[in-house]
Amino acid sequence: MSGATTAMKAAFIAIAFGLLAFIAVGLFWFFIGPASPVGFGWYLFAFAAGLTMIVLPCTLPLAFVIVPLSLGKGPVKGLGIALAFGIGVALTLSAYGIVAALVGEVAIGTLGAPLEVVKNWLYFVAGAFAYLFALGEIGLIRFRMPSYTGAAPAIIQKQGDYLKALLLGLFLGNVGVGCPHPATPVILTRIAASGDMFYGWTLFLTHAVGRIIPLLLLAVLAILGVNALSWLVARKDRIERATGWGMAFVAAFILVLGLFTHDWWVNSGQHTLLEEITQEEYFLDIIGARIGTGNVHRHGPEDGVGLFGQPLGWGNWALVFLWVLPIWWYYFKKRRELIGTPVPPPAPQ
Repeated sequence: MSGATTAMKAAFIAIAFGLLAFIAVGLFWFFIGPASPVGFGWYLFAFAAGLTMIVLPCTLPLAFVIVPLSLGKGPVKGLGIALAFGIGVALTLSAYGIVAALVGEVAIGTLGAPLEVVKNWLYFVAGAFAYLFALGEIGLIRFRMPSYTGAAPAIIQKQGDYLKALLLGLFLGNVGVGCPHPATPVILTRIAASGDMFYGWTLFLTHAVGRIIPLLLLAVLAILGVNALSWLVARKDRIERATGWGMAFVAAFILVLGLFTHDWWVNSGQHTLLEEITQEEYFLDIIGARIGTGNVHRHGPEDGVGLFGQPLGWGNWALVFLWVLPIWWYYFKKRRELIGTPVPPPAPQ
């Protein structure tokens, strides 16, 4: 092996470890970091949420595009093609941030709809959609997101390698947008509330970068001769089921949060518990004293009503029901399958 080849391989190994480090730190922050990001924390949240999208069955198919594109063309050109594809995906996804900001500006600014009402409806609809999607992943209902599996348009296929990869990324960037990841409505709500198109574009662009980094890692590993895609494919069913169970619990919470509003969350005790853990009021008191505003963010018992006027007290029961339902349903489904399975005859002696 020549010195240049060895140096090239070492560089790609370093790139792979760098991407892996980004993914590890991002996932650690996503699951351990604050539940209510502020300021620059929204960019960290959006980036980390994008990293987790790779396990969704309507995002994983992009790996079957980027890996073949980057193989058989030399390491440097293969990486360049993978980057071009990733840039195309990121540009398409970032456009949704602009759309969300425009919708927020119209709904809140022009039509005068209260931000809390818009936010609650978005949480309710997205949570219900995500819950149905999760039940489909577990195998309890037939509910699958459509994904594009056909050939690219002829005008794309006729282009050069780099331009073809970029156009494919732009064309396929919509794949996975409709996947009901629990973080997506949170990010879109934040963008809509701002009504700022540049902020919406940059925040969702950051989210898109998080989405493509795992895809780039798979491409780099493939260039190095490591077929990580086969590992994912071999465990695809288990990954989908694990994702489905996790999403069922998170989606149920988002659905109930939209249906019974933030007032229910405060009354439920969960919000207060998180504030005790993070010592939110203590730190906000210090900050408020320094800038002379005091701590205006305090919570007490709320006496509002839900999205449709229902009592807030129903919220805890609704959440428990939505959490228990898939467990009960799955248990009886598997039990019925076992009862209906014929017992094989004993082997002849």
